[in-house]
Amino acid sequence: MASLEHIDLELGEALECMMGAAADMRSVDTLNASEQLKRIGKATMVLWEIREEIYRLRPDLKVEHAQEIEQNKVRYEQLSAIHERARAAEDAGELQTARMAFVELLDASQYGHFTRLAEAGLYRTSDKEKSNKTNA
Repeated sequence: MASLEHIDLELGEALECMMGAAADMRSVDTLNASEQLKRIGKATMVLWEIREEIYRLRPDLKVEHAQEIEQNKVRYEQLSAIHERARAAEDAGELQTARMAFVELLDASQYGHFTRLAEAGLYRTSDKEKSNKTNA
């Protein structure tokens, strides 16, 4: 059954993917990058509006994430770097490397935000590994 926590996590992942697409878009000559980036910007705003509605209903979801930033910005940045490294490995198809980084993030996480990101990453990479083994 879906929950606000799960929806918030999925929206966060969608936002990350959109930011990655926006970065990649600049290197594809066949697209009108300027126009497409505007469209991604609008979509990003809509997703954040949805998240803000979730946070109005469940302020604890936002506070948890903000609390980690406020308590220790350096630590937050370190955890963010682990997550970015894990996502980069996952995107490159390096599932074992990604899983190791997601485990590292899970072990280092103190709050739900990074814990959820790590758990979602472990779930995704596990699912991809199963799929790869089935197709092999």
